[in-house]
Parts: sequence; C-alpha cells; structure tokens
Amino acid sequence: MKVGVHCRCSSCYPAPTKRRVKKRIPVKTLLTLPEDVLLYILQCLSAEDLPSVRLVHSRLRDLIDSHTSVWARARFQDVWPSPENIWIFERAAHSGNFGAAVKLGIAYLYNEGPSVSDEGRAEVCGEKASHYFSLAESLRIPPEPFTWLFIRPPWSPTGSCCKAVVFESMKQESLAWPSMKGILLHCLARVLLLFDDEDKRNKALAMLEESSKHGCLQSSFLLWDSTRKMAISDPGRYLQSLRTLRDYATKGCWEAQLALARACVSRNQLGLEQKGCSDLVSQIFQSSALNKPSKLNGVNNFMRYILVDWLVEVATMKDFSSLTLHITVSCVDRYLLVSCVDKTRLQLLGIACMVICTRYTSKEILTIREAVWLTDNTYKYEDLVRMMGEVISVLEGKIRMPTILDYGEVLLSLCSLEKRSENLFKYICELSLLHTNFSLFSPALLASAAFLLTRILHGYALPWSFQLSEFTGFSLQDLTISVLSLHKKCFHDEVPKDNRSMSLTGVQQRFEDDSYQQISKEKVMAFSELCAILEVEEDILCKSEPPLANTKSAGDIHAFLTSPSSKNKRRKEEHIPEDRDNLLVTPTAELSAQEETLLGDFLDWSLSCSSSGYEGDQESETEEGDITIPVGMLDLEATCSNDHVCCSVSSEDESCLPELGVNNEGAKECKGIFRTRKSSLQKTRESLGDFSSGYSSVNATSPIGLSEVSGTIRRNSNSTVSVLAQVLSKKNHRQDVRRQIKRKNGAEHSGEEMGISF
Repeated sequence: MKVGVHCRCSSCYPAPTKRRVKKRIPVKTLLTLPEDVLLYILQCLSAEDLPSVRLVHSRLRDLIDSHTSVWARARFQDVWPSPENIWIFERAAHSGNFGAAVKLGIAYLYNEGPSVSDEGRAEVCGEKASHYFSLAESLRIPPEPFTWLFIRPPWSPTGSCCKAVVFESMKQESLAWPSMKGILLHCLARVLLLFDDEDKRNKALAMLEESSKHGCLQSSFLLWDSTRKMAISDPGRYLQSLRTLRDYATKGCWEAQLALARACVSRNQLGLEQKGCSDLVSQIFQSSALNKPSKLNGVNNFMRYILVDWLVEVATMKDFSSLTLHITVSCVDRYLLVSCVDKTRLQLLGIACMVICTRYTSKEILTIREAVWLTDNTYKYEDLVRMMGEVISVLEGKIRMPTILDYGEVLLSLCSLEKRSENLFKYICELSLLHTNFSLFSPALLASAAFLLTRILHGYALPWSFQLSEFTGFSLQDLTISVLSLHKKCFHDEVPKDNRSMSLTGVQQRFEDDSYQQISKEKVMAFSELCAILEVEEDILCKSEPPLANTKSAGDIHAFLTSPSSKNKRRKEEHIPEDRDNLLVTPTAELSAQEETLLGDFLDWSLSCSSSGYEGDQESETEEGDITIPVGMLDLEATCSNDHVCCSVSSEDESCLPELGVNNEGAKECKGIFRTRKSSLQKTRESLGDFSSGYSSVNATSPIGLSEVSGTIRRNSNSTVSVLAQVLSKKNHRQDVRRQIKRKNGAEHSGEEMGISF
C-alpha cells in the first residue's frame, strides 16, 4: 500500500467549504427610474432648471422635449421674463403654463423685462400682450375673465397707448379664436362699461349679448343685472327674470347665487312656499367655502396685523370702499396660504393686492406710481409690476371671492337694521380683518355672528329670531363661539402697539368719521354681560378653542421690519423717554430658591459678558419728529412693554428683536430675574446712583434659557464694583454649599439605586 493514499471518509478527505458569494446590489440612479416616476419629478422642477437638466442626459432631454406637461407644470415663482429666459416663458406659455402666459402679458404691457426697440414699441408690445393675455384666459378652468383689469381706463390721452393697442388686438383675437370669443368679448365689454360715453356703453351691452350666446356665464349675469330694475315694474317679467337668475345660480355663478338669495328674502316672486325659499337661502349659506385652518407661510399674526392696519389707513386716505378692503385682505391671505413671501416684501404684496382690487371694484383706481409713492418709494415701479404678476399667477386669476359683506347684504335684506346698527355691523366686519383666527370660520358663518353681535349690542328684543335661523341654517348655539370670539378679539383684547407705544387703531379711526356716526366711540357692553345674555360660562372659549401658539420670532420680525431702502434713507425716530426709571417695576415679594438661582446665573453671565452696554440704549442722533400719516414705508416697529421689561425695536436697527408676548418658559423665567428684595435693591441703588432700565432683547446664548439679555448699567464710581463683588461672592458661597449638598444627596441616591439593582 502506498503511503499518502487516503480514503474518502470525512476525516481523511474533508469536503471543501462553499464560498459565500456576496450579491452585488444594483445601484439605483435617476436614469434607472420608470418613465412615469421620472416624468413626475421633472414636472416639479422650476422653469429655470429645465434647460440645465436637458443637458445632463439624452433621456432627460427626450422626456422634456416630448412631454408638454413638463413645461405646463413648471414653476415660475419669483422668476420674471428677461431677454435671457424669454424663450423659456414662451415655450411654457404655449405648452399650457398659466403663470408664464400671465407674466409675459404683463411684462409686454408695461414694457418690463423683454427687450423691445423704441420704434413702434406700443404696437409691438400691445400685440404680444394681447396674445398672451388671450392665451392665459384659455387656460382658466372654469373660465373667469380677469385680463380686463389691466387694460381698463384711464388710457393715455396723448401718443400711442399700449392699453388701446391691446384692446384692438383682442378684438382681432376674438374673431380668429371662435372657442374663446365669449371670454374675450366679456373682457372688452367690461372695459367699455367703465367709460362715461353712452355710445361705448351700448357697444358694451351688444358685446355682452354676443358673449352670452357663446356661453360666458359672467356676461349672462351682467346682462341680467343691467335689466333687473326695468323688470321689477312688471311682475310677470320679474318672475321670468328670477327664474333665469336661478338657472345661472345652478350653473355655479356665485354672484347669481347671492343675488338670488337677496331676492328670495326680500320678496317671494318665484312661486315657492316659505319653506322652499328658506331652504334655498340656507343652502347658499351652508355652501360657503370654509377656509382650511392653515398657517400663513412665513408670516405670523402680528406681522399680518400690522400690514392690514396699514392697508386700512391707505383705504381711508384714498376713500376706498369696505368691499375693496375686504377683497384686498382676502387676496393677501389666499396668496400666503399657497406661496411664501419674504418679510421685506410683505408690504409690497399688500399694496399690489390693493392696486389689483381697486381696478376690480371701483372707477377710481390706485395707480402703480401712486402706490409706489404710498410706500415712500421703498419699492420701485418694476417691483410693483412684478408683484402684481406674482399675485395673478398664484391666485390663477381668481380675484373676487365672496366676503362677509356679501353675506351681510343678504342678512340686511332679510332683517333690516337701523342706520347706526348697520354701521356697527360694518365696523365689526372690518375689525375681524385684523385677526387671522377668524379665517377658521366661513364668510357666511362670520357674517351671521357679526350680525347677531350687532343686534345684541344694540339691545334688539329678539337678537336671533326663528326666521334668521331658518334662512341661514345657523342656530344660536352654532354662532355662540363665533360671537364670543368676535367680541373678545375686537373689543376686549388689548390692541397691539408700535415702537412709539401708539396703538394700531386704523379701523377705529376710520369709523370715527361722521359718515359712520362715530360708531367706534360707542361704549360696548362687558364680556361677562354678553356671556350672561347668551347663557354661557365666561371660560367657554378656553374650553372650546385651544390657545394659538405665538410663533413670532426675533429674526423673522426683524427681517420683516427691515426695508430695502433702509440703508440709504434717514428715518425720524423717537427719542428715548427721560423717565426711564419708571419703565421697570420691581416687586417687593421675597425670592424663592429657584429665583435666587436664576438671579445668580444672570449676574454671572452679565458680568462676564464682553458687551459694554445695551444696543437698544443708543439714542437716535437724527432730527426730531414723528410720522403718523399712512404714506410712507411700512416701518412698523413692535414694542412690548409690561411691568418688568420694556422692549423696543426699529427697522433701522441691526440689533436683535425681542419675542413679543410672554408665552414660553424662557420669558416666564425672565420675569423672575427682575424680582429682588426691596432692602437689597435700595442698597444697590444707593451705591450705583442713577440706574437706567434700558430696553432688553433676548438671544439663545443665555445660560438661563433666554434669547439675549442686553442693557445699560451706568457705572458712576468704584463703589459699584465693590457692591457687585460682595453680592457675587455671597451668591457663589451659597452655590458652593448647594452643590456640596447636591453631590451628597446624589451619592446617597445612587447608592440606593445600586443596592436595588443588585
């Protein structure tokens, strides 16, 4: 037998072990995604990114070029036509992008963006603006004409007017585009109705009739409204008119729905029973669109309050109607629910919405140059034009929406009020504009609540009758929370103040006019009395509505108050009051253990801080004066003053702003900082001499959880340092003793835990 020959048993001939081969996971890239997923991703890109994405790969280029939906859904937010990107806008507009078409039309109309030679500029720009306006109207579903707002009079009396060129060009567009003839004729008719010429008015009525035949519902309603007064004298003709109105309301025209509701509550000419009329009106009220309780993008309640108060002042100065103001605020809110705007451009958004809404509601418009002047030239002409394009693009051309006043007219037709009570109702409606919390309620519900509150405040015998409940569909219990919220927010809560400690009372001043019978000066009943009338507890709001969190932050408000022109303009500022010692109130209550610790930590931090004084203590070196008129930059400054701290911020200052309101734990601890024993305070003041409270601002670097604490202590003698050193040494001694006790207790506690665990 040869040595080395083995059997094939497991010990002599072991089988080789199998190698574990690791499976390589295929790498997923953007190009490996399915076509429908990749197409969805491309549709979410911004329009400026599409040209760059096309150059990445041939597959991406083919998808972008072959699918018009990519261009139709491309985002053009904060992008404006220019010679470099004009081809992107044109391709997207012809692919069905509403925002691109609207911005191109406005850009050519105002000659803002595209490069056009001076020779024949009005004709070239007018024809292109007409083309893109017509294209934008064709993309509205359901159709709701809006482009007449931009070409309405006044027209330029001298030279070639671009608006007139657009008007004539849209006539040709209506002939060459049969499917859009109804919408375009409606726009042309709305423009002619604004002229005082009788001949042009007759042409407008003829255009409305032609537009109505081509299926434009808005033209049909305008024709009905123009013949309504003539039909009232003939009962049979008026009955037929109401039946026609009911058909328009059934098709979805909300103007026709509200007009039908007013007709039903004033007189029953439809031949319906009382129950039928009440059901019809209540259905209109109940179908009022409920705004979703969403947070406004990038804007908190305080910023919005400042903006709306300024818009009220502008409306008062320009003598605009309450309806214009309501529609303006509605546009601002709907824009902020969808899109976000920088804090420095919030005033620009507000004045742009007012420019648009005045063109919709009245003959006297707010011109673009006048609007720029109202902001103290904070923004330029082209800034306002571009913001108007942004608003129309985001709102998709839907400017007019039902407001509280629209439903209020139905209620006044159903149950009339005295003139003074009617003014009070309008006053409550405008006060509700200041508070974003009321966006939780539908306009119909809020109008009913304001109507009920008006009747209660003026002592009507039956504030909410069975007839009101039957026609609106709201019972007294349904309106209780809304009524209490209106009373509390509008009459009970403290009005916010600006940096000069002046209350923001634009609405109150507006209704102090004799035309409103000075209704804002009327004394209002107490909240407890209102709760007694409604037979509810006074704390029912706390049980039914959770308190809204205060979302104001120092950085956000500072960015909002800072204006683009703040660096090159001098602003008149208030001098710091001389009696500043009275701004700080020191309680005489004894300190608790936690408060002593907080005070000690504050002293440690303030002495180790390298800052020599409070930034807010620097007095202004500008000339004295005060700006109280609404004309000017919206340099709205927030001042938060209480018994312990006085805070002031300025849009011209680069210092951090304090948080407004004491809603977090850090602010609660801030109150404890300034509490000290009376005897210790007097000793310290005797040593320090003149002590100034200053203005404090807060930052998150504080060891006690505060944002930032700043102030000014006037050191007049060496005794100041000695007194503070004595206080600090005593505090350190107390802390050392407490730390030793804490370590001892901690050791005992840890030993007990070790015994239990083992």
